Amino acid sequence: MKQVLFVRPDTHEDGKLWWCESGSQQTGVLNSYEALSTHALASRICLLLPASEMIFRQFTLAKKTLSAQATPFSWMAEETLIGDVDTLHWTLLSKKGREVEAVAIDGPRLQQWLTRFDAAGLTVIQVVPDAWLLPVSDGCSTLVRFEESYWLRFAHSGACEVEAPILPLLMAKTAEPVRCYGDAPEGVACSETLAWQHPLVLIQPQWKSSRVNMLHGEFALRAAQRGGQKRVKAAMAAMALLSIGLLIGPRAAAAWMLVQEENTVQQEIVQVYQHYFPSLRQLTNIKYHFGQNLKKQKKGIFQQLDDLEQIKRTQPGVGITLLEYDSAKNSVTLSVESQDQQQLQNFVQQANGKFAFTLQPISTAAPYTAMMTGTSK
Repeated sequence: MKQVLFVRPDTHEDGKLWWCESGSQQTGVLNSYEALSTHALASRICLLLPASEMIFRQFTLAKKTLSAQATPFSWMAEETLIGDVDTLHWTLLSKKGREVEAVAIDGPRLQQWLTRFDAAGLTVIQVVPDAWLLPVSDGCSTLVRFEESYWLRFAHSGACEVEAPILPLLMAKTAEPVRCYGDAPEGVACSETLAWQHPLVLIQPQWKSSRVNMLHGEFALRAAQRGGQKRVKAAMAAMALLSIGLLIGPRAAAAWMLVQEENTVQQEIVQVYQHYFPSLRQLTNIKYHFGQNLKKQKKGIFQQLDDLEQIKRTQPGVGITLLEYDSAKNSVTLSVESQDQQQLQNFVQQANGKFAFTLQPISTAAPYTAMMTGTSK
């Protein structure tokens, strides 16, 4: 495997860059993107994006689904998400039979990262969720400190970056043993404690065995466009060799594949609709009927998600980093975060108009966080 330069940027636009060459245990920190442009591996960047900006989900594919990568995961995960799902860019992480694990990131957000690196003369060839690459085994979650926060890789699925005050609440919900690299924060009991290693070093064995890359689909095309004039000329030369006769077959095949994918999507939409409204048998104009039946749901999860979305729109600086729904108690648990303490307080106050929430203490330093659990009023 060719060598790459691991780069993990801060979430802030003018923040730091942590970097490490693959195969090396020496890490560094820089204050600008341009400072890396003279590095020998500036044209082979493996971009490690914060797992806290991503959504991890597990799905069971329909029997007729042929390609997991082409599966409309947004439709399958929509009931557990808040906000617009149309801009989510999904990537397959693993697949065992019909069981798959996938991750999503907001497409425009991913493009912001890529544009920032491109403007600094850095060529990104791979994008991976950072904490997802942490080692896991024996059913244990993995925890390691990174600067003032912690990277957490769950044994069952997914990963995140968490502030120390939130960790005890989060780990209490997972009920998984925890393997810690270095000391754990107060309130977190570790089943095993190992010597601390820098996360950029700790992820490397898993990176070698993984082929996950979020640069696919439209982002693969954009990456190719950033590849330089040589690649453009090569592609044009290759296209010049194609005859009209050779084009007819692939076009017909592509059209047939699109029709088949559309039919598969329609079938999955019908399955989702009938799952949540089994007494209704409409098979056409499903979007309209789904909306009409959704309005009849008074206190269910759909209505609660809609209430939360309306509140979130009034406070755009607030992000929901965790949402769990307990169907038995009809209750929701939220973890919210903001760089603006006042906006976070406003969100909490408005939410209490729709929900009977109990509130865990808000952190005293940015990013400000709060954990809320309760039921709809």
